[in-house]
Order: sequence, then structure tokens, then C-alpha cells
Amino acid sequence: MKSISIIPKDEAHWLELRKQDLTSTEISALFGISPYSTEFEVWHRHKDGLSVGFEANERSTWGLRLQDSIAKGIAEDEKWKVRRMPEYMRDEKLRVGSSFDFAIEEKGLLEIKNVDALVFKDGWLVEDGELEAPPHIEMQLQHQLMVSDRSFAYIGALIGGNTIKLLKREPDDKVFKAIQKKAEQFWNTIADGKAPDPDFSRDIDTIKALYSQAKEGTVLDVRNDREITSLMHEYQALNANKKVIETSLEEIKGQLILKAGDAEKLIGENFSISMGVVKGGHVEYDRKDYRAFKPFFKKVK
Repeated sequence: MKSISIIPKDEAHWLELRKQDLTSTEISALFGISPYSTEFEVWHRHKDGLSVGFEANERSTWGLRLQDSIAKGIAEDEKWKVRRMPEYMRDEKLRVGSSFDFAIEEKGLLEIKNVDALVFKDGWLVEDGELEAPPHIEMQLQHQLMVSDRSFAYIGALIGGNTIKLLKREPDDKVFKAIQKKAEQFWNTIADGKAPDPDFSRDIDTIKALYSQAKEGTVLDVRNDREITSLMHEYQALNANKKVIETSLEEIKGQLILKAGDAEKLIGENFSISMGVVKGGHVEYDRKDYRAFKPFFKKVK
């Protein structure tokens, strides 16, 4: 693959570069294996400039902070020459691109992952005696190898803060061809304006962002739309059940608090309950526009 290499001027420039391409963190969504985004979200991100956004949490924030230390430690252990890799590389024709963590001299890549011990136990598998990262990470690395034309890459995972796992990966031509095919199909659907179907269990935030505004005074008569009527009846039934469940939960919570008295924590045979005090305080923030959704139902006589 003939890729060009660009050094972003700043973060804003880097973000603009990424908008042009399918990146190594997006490609797994097209295969339905991304835990963070769906093909529907990625499609509208590129077609409509939609930004739903990944909310940073404590784990991801500390993962970024520790990247350099983890890479330095691996380099010392393995006697490697490792450098930060600021290059953004892209194939202009296929419109795929990638950023990278670190370079191992001029032939290899090093992708750093800071992994919680429980996450490692549940999501990293041993297949045929070989440790495998979660599928989206494996796909990310193959995408990076394809775009960079490097001959090998390592996933350097720090597990539970004190154990390093190094997984060596080499270019896989079959995966490259699959990525290239998916990328071609993706950009063709963008050109044709044919969006993929949403996954309603995962794409609700994307749908809300797409339709965050309404034309004042507009009314849509759907009395003859059987699908919408059916969905509303289903919503009504589920909402009624939700209220019963929420009321029951509050009743049980009240009984438990009464039993606990002023105890900060309850410990049972196979459960525990934290009941510490969350301090109150004044909170101010700017709220973005969002669509109201307040269904009303007529009582059936």
C-alpha cells in the first residue's frame, strides 16, 4: 500500500486529518466487533460530520498518562530503540488512515494497552496456545500494519499494573484484503447516500444527535401507520411495567436503608451495599439541545 506520512501541526489538525479516512480505531465497527461504536455511527460521522463522542473515564485517562512509562519499560526490558510516532499515515485512494503509539526502530510498531486485570481475564483469550487480544484490538493492529507498511508490530499490554504481555503480530494479507473491501464498500455507500441500518440497542445516542432539532409547528399524522401504532403500544406496555419495577425497587431500597440505620456499609453472604454519603453541592453546566420525548396515552374506556 502506498501511503503518505503527515506530521500533524496540532490536535485540531490531527482531528481534521482523521475525518478524511477510516481509521484504525473505526475499522472494527465495519466488521461488527467494536465495543465503542457501530457502523451506523461511523457512517454518519463521515457523511454528516456527526460527533457522538467517546466519554473519557478514569481508566482511559490513566491509560494515556501511562503510555510513555509502559513503552519505556518495555524498551528497556527488550533492548529496543523505541520512539513516539507522531506521524499520521493515509492511503489517499482507499481513504484509510492511522495514527500510532510508538515505532520500534524503522520496521516495527508498538501499540500500548493498559489493561485492568478483570478485563484481561474476561476479554483476552488463549487460542491454540497463543494469547489473543480482543478482536477490535487485533483488527486495529492489522490496519496499522497495512497503512504503515511495517513488517511487524507488538501489542504491549500492562496487565493489572504489574505484568507485561507482548504479542507479536505480522502482516496478514487476508485481513488486509478484507479491510480494503470493507473500506471500498463503505465509501461507495457514502457516495450513494445509503446508510446502514442502526442497531437500536446501541445507536440511540447517534439517532438522538441526528435528529436533535424539530421544525416548530410541524405535525405528522400517523394514524394509518401500523408500525408506529404497534411501537407505541409496545412502548406503553413496557413503560407501565417499568414504573411498577421502579416503585418496587424504591420500596426495597427503603426497607434496606431502614435496616442499615446509620451503617455506611452492609456485607452479606454473597453481596455488599455501600451506603456512604454523597455530598451535595451547587452544579452549573451548559446543556446541549436535545429532543424531548414525552408520550401521552388516552385512557381506553
